[in-house]
Amino acid sequence: MSGVPARRFGRLWTGIVMALLSFGMIGGMAFAGWRVGWEHGTAERERRAQATVDSAVRQAMAMLEAGQDERALAFLEGARRLRPADPTVEAALAEARRRIAARLTPTAIPSSVLLEEVFQAAQEAYARDDLPRAVELLMQIRNRDPDFRSREVVSMLRDAALRYGMRLLEGQEERLAEGLFYLDQAARLGPLPPEASAAYRMATLYVAARDYWGVNWPEAIRRFQEIYALNPGYRDTARRLFQAHVAYGDLLRTKGEGCPAEIEYQAALRLFADPEVQKKAQEMGTLCLQATPTPIPGALAGAGTPLPPLIPVGRLAYAVYEAEAGTYALYVVDAGGRGMRVALGADQPAWQPGGRRLAYRIAGAGIWVKDLESGETIQVAGPGAAWPTWSPDGQRLAFMDGAGGIRVIDLRDPQASQRVASGRFPAWGPHGTLAWTGCAGSGCGLLVLPPNASAPIRLSQHPNDVQAAWAPDGSTLVYATDIQGSWDLIVATTGGFFRALTTGGGWEMGPAWSPDGAWIAYLSNADGRWGVYLIPAGGGTPRKILDLGEQLPDPLSQRVAWGP
Repeated sequence: MSGVPARRFGRLWTGIVMALLSFGMIGGMAFAGWRVGWEHGTAERERRAQATVDSAVRQAMAMLEAGQDERALAFLEGARRLRPADPTVEAALAEARRRIAARLTPTAIPSSVLLEEVFQAAQEAYARDDLPRAVELLMQIRNRDPDFRSREVVSMLRDAALRYGMRLLEGQEERLAEGLFYLDQAARLGPLPPEASAAYRMATLYVAARDYWGVNWPEAIRRFQEIYALNPGYRDTARRLFQAHVAYGDLLRTKGEGCPAEIEYQAALRLFADPEVQKKAQEMGTLCLQATPTPIPGALAGAGTPLPPLIPVGRLAYAVYEAEAGTYALYVVDAGGRGMRVALGADQPAWQPGGRRLAYRIAGAGIWVKDLESGETIQVAGPGAAWPTWSPDGQRLAFMDGAGGIRVIDLRDPQASQRVASGRFPAWGPHGTLAWTGCAGSGCGLLVLPPNASAPIRLSQHPNDVQAAWAPDGSTLVYATDIQGSWDLIVATTGGFFRALTTGGGWEMGPAWSPDGAWIAYLSNADGRWGVYLIPAGGGTPRKILDLGEQLPDPLSQRVAWGP
């Protein structure tokens, strides 16, 4: 053991000599680089200095691999003096120190003694609340010998990583990713406590949402909405969401998209009052009311001849999937051929009785209602809500709540809602009867609940009888079913009489009756492309009136709506 200090002392003097030589060499190279730069200009000087630093870093890394730790550090310290704050040098220094700290110096001292010293250092760091240092030392022990003081090391490491990770998640935004790293280390040693698990989830969502900031506004909005729904007070989520809506509105505004821009501004104003944003919303609302875009998106080519009216009566609302934007856009066309885009990211339209307002879903955000006369747009249900349908008096909406249930909300008091049934695809009839797809008794199918009934009545017998829509007189429904193997439309009376309306080879779904009860509009891909079709309500030959393209993602969640 007496020779150990002598060897260390000798190694120290060798390191000092080599460091001096290294400094001299690097200084010489720096001086040569300066001379060249003086003669050939600033650009050449910068290139030479960088080349010198790169050479020093490469040599230092080679020395590290050879176990020449002191020489490697000397080279890197000299390079740092040559180019202070150079990111390449700083990264190399950090890597060198990490390797040296993790490497146990070969000596005659038993490994267990060395590990014991590291463990004592870890305990001291832990006691003085230097948690990152404690984690670093304990991880060294785990990497060297997982069995050494296993229970104590794991317990201390997990607690230190957990506490420090939580501390970082509660601190500055810039250190969230680092906090997630420490919680990952804790999670490898055992399940995270509920509080830490919740913090981990929120931080993960926040970091992911932040990555879309300024790059993809719709996706940033969607992700911050998810966080806002879970915890509106998390960090600056509300303010971020406000700013994202405004930024996206500004982008749409520059493209002349008045209606979608107004929606974004109105969404921002529901979070915070802002006079400037209010002014923008009013301007875009006026522009939206004046807009009559042509040609109608999805219209069939006229081949140089006048097109017949797309629909014989009323107004038809339908969604077109815009692949470039990666989302649906909601349009309305009337019997005169005039059309307009109502909302971007919207689908599942439903007309209020009387036709003044249109309800629709924005995926990931919930249900919205737009007054097509005033342009006012309000959100009435949050994320997960879908498939809205109006009560006969136009004051309430039924919808799927995202948790397997059907809820009813009174628009005069939108903060309160009532769960009325388990099921999906609600449809409110003109006389107050609510229909939906669900299960009752021993089977599933279409259920109907008249206004004064105490329990629903099962009208059909197949669990995939879906998307019911009422005739204007309330005596008949049309719905989609796959009972024959492909999706077709069936017409059923409330008395239990059924007839097939379509029997094509494609998918037919999302039906709606015309206001006069003479026609049914629906979605189909019968010719290989999706489109809106018309067929007489009594049966007959269908006619394609709108081409919606090859893509219609998740067609079972799409429909058309026909209003006055």
